[in-house]
Amino acid sequence: MMKLHLRYRPIQEVGFLQVLCSRKYYRAMWLCSLTVLIMMITYHLNGEELGIREFDRKNFVGGKFKHAISLLLKNSSPTNTKLILNASLSIKQKSTVIQNSTKDGSTHTNDCQRWCHKKNTASSTYFLSGVLLVRIYSSDLAKLSTRELLQWLYYLKYAGFEHVYVYDAYVYENESQKNALEFLVKEDFVTYVDWSHNAFPYSITGTQESAYQHCLKTWGNKSYWQASIDMDEYPFCPEDTKPNFMQRFIANFSREQPRVSQITMKNFLFLGKPLSDKEHPILIDRLKRRTHRPANDLVKPIYKTSHIKQSHVHHHDLSHGFSVDADENKIRLNHYWGARLQNWGEDTPEILSKTMEDNTVEEIVRELQKCDHVCLPDGSIIHTVRWN
Repeated sequence: MMKLHLRYRPIQEVGFLQVLCSRKYYRAMWLCSLTVLIMMITYHLNGEELGIREFDRKNFVGGKFKHAISLLLKNSSPTNTKLILNASLSIKQKSTVIQNSTKDGSTHTNDCQRWCHKKNTASSTYFLSGVLLVRIYSSDLAKLSTRELLQWLYYLKYAGFEHVYVYDAYVYENESQKNALEFLVKEDFVTYVDWSHNAFPYSITGTQESAYQHCLKTWGNKSYWQASIDMDEYPFCPEDTKPNFMQRFIANFSREQPRVSQITMKNFLFLGKPLSDKEHPILIDRLKRRTHRPANDLVKPIYKTSHIKQSHVHHHDLSHGFSVDADENKIRLNHYWGARLQNWGEDTPEILSKTMEDNTVEEIVRELQKCDHVCLPDGSIIHTVRWN
């Protein structure tokens, strides 16, 4: 009978990585696995969750990232070495960018929320509110649509207005802005008032001044100060373009002149050929030329609600205190109305001689654009023309 003689041969103590890389076949398999792994990491780093996840490039799945790369480099050809180095560098760069962008993005979001998501309780009194009478219709020569209305309200929020009473003087049902303003009503930034029963025939007394008077009678005790302005009129402080500039101006003015009950803003007309609507959808970014001086004697008021006896368009009748014109270098009214005087056409020598270029609102425009995705349910609502 044959006997089997088994001889024991000790296995050499070699590293697992060395065994895998001992043949070209296994080396190719190892490189493919690495490639898939790097692709998975890159995909993960590009995912939506990266804004809140931290990627520590020193540790990966229980091992050391740098150590893993060094082992791969030790057992790879020059060509594969270059691929591995490039891939590892890409991962490191992505992790650094993500950490920085997460930090910057969080700061940016907080900065926007400070001025656009302020909360007011039902029992609180607004320091500053606004009242607007408006009719949005497609044949308007001023070409002011729902888009411009939302831009104006967005601007007022940046300026420091805490609430706006919108009196919608639509003539036809399809002109109503109720649905467009619904999200602002839910935010308690807008009170919507259907004023269609006073819209036609339009009259200054029966339509506009009656709206202002109704607002004072109904909600006057909800605000210390109020401004009655139109949606193509933008209060602007040349020396202060940071969020809430209107509140700072009024507080400082009231402290210096406590007996003043009405501050009137002088009217600077913006006109000239508008820039491209596609590239500059925001109205105040589209018209860049204004009159050198106030365009006329027509002013618009900021007033203490408790000191008004009778409402008008340009000056209210006061029961207490007195009215003053504000220094135009401190505050003015940018009136984006003049382009329709030239039918939105080319600039003429006369227009150029009567106007000057003015880019002082650029900082505000940048902030409004930067914060639109934080402050608005959809940033496109201030960029897309619509009529309700």
